Amino acid sequence: MNERELLTALLEATNTQQVETALSAYVSSNPGAGFQPVGRRPNNRGAIEVASDAGRSMIERVTNMLDALLELEHEKHGGTPTCRSPREAGSAWLGVPEKEGLSALSNKQRQDLAARAVVRLEPGEGTQSRLLTVIDEGIGIEPDRLEGTILSLNESNKIQKHYLAGTYGQGGSSTFAFCKYAVIVSRRYGSDRVGFTLVRYEDLPAEDFKTGRYVFLVRDDAPLEVPATEGDLVRGTVVRHFGYDLTGYTSALGSKSVYGILGRIMFDPVSAIRFENRVHNWNRTIKGARNALNGAVDEGDDDAKGPSLDHHVPMFNVDLGDYGSIGIE
Repeated sequence: MNERELLTALLEATNTQQVETALSAYVSSNPGAGFQPVGRRPNNRGAIEVASDAGRSMIERVTNMLDALLELEHEKHGGTPTCRSPREAGSAWLGVPEKEGLSALSNKQRQDLAARAVVRLEPGEGTQSRLLTVIDEGIGIEPDRLEGTILSLNESNKIQKHYLAGTYGQGGSSTFAFCKYAVIVSRRYGSDRVGFTLVRYEDLPAEDFKTGRYVFLVRDDAPLEVPATEGDLVRGTVVRHFGYDLTGYTSALGSKSVYGILGRIMFDPVSAIRFENRVHNWNRTIKGARNALNGAVDEGDDDAKGPSLDHHVPMFNVDLGDYGSIGIE
């Protein structure tokens, strides 16, 4: 099995068994194939298992998706104007009003934005072993930059980029702890190469090591890559989490659902997100609880109408001096 065949198999797989079969076939037929620890840290378990909630770890991936969209727009616009926050960047480059947010856009405008950032939930083997995929049409990553970005731990890639939400270079990797395999595929904007790898937990001999580690698939000590062909990603990144444990999110709707935590934690996102629920066979546009309260209505929302508000005051800012400001509405 070559790299193109492996990539196709991993993108078409719907359960962990199919991933294991493809992985075994590839490793056995390629002497240069092997695994390296994530972040090139042999002792990386503590850094990756920092989170205790699978839903909140998923939100970190969603935040990274939105950052990737803003990074692409930053490049397209040559960094102009200078944006000092994701909110300013969303307004300048995505057309989302800084104060009113997504509720000021039309249904069609929100849907167009949401098509660029997708969260897809599929049955997998059950609630303890779902297939959770996040797909963005953002900046993407060159194959030789995968290790320094999405496979890194605590790097400083975003520390000076005020227009992005990410800071610590660690949050997204916490999803590795909740799944059996994570397949990462990316193509940078304007590139003719597609880079990919697979992350899994590796047990180590108990007589020599106190604990195991998280590793990623390499060939000749580097993540895999293939020349881009028709049908590949045009740009952006796909992360497919096989065997994702969503025991705490078994409902279709409400607080114990993926849909519920997306709307609740992403209270006022800089861009809309498309949630494709293939377990219960429906799709929704995620615009955050704040925008829903302010009257934003999308396909599938209950009764196709927003909530009734007795009183609404447009957002105003209170200056907190050295501590910035806070918006109240």
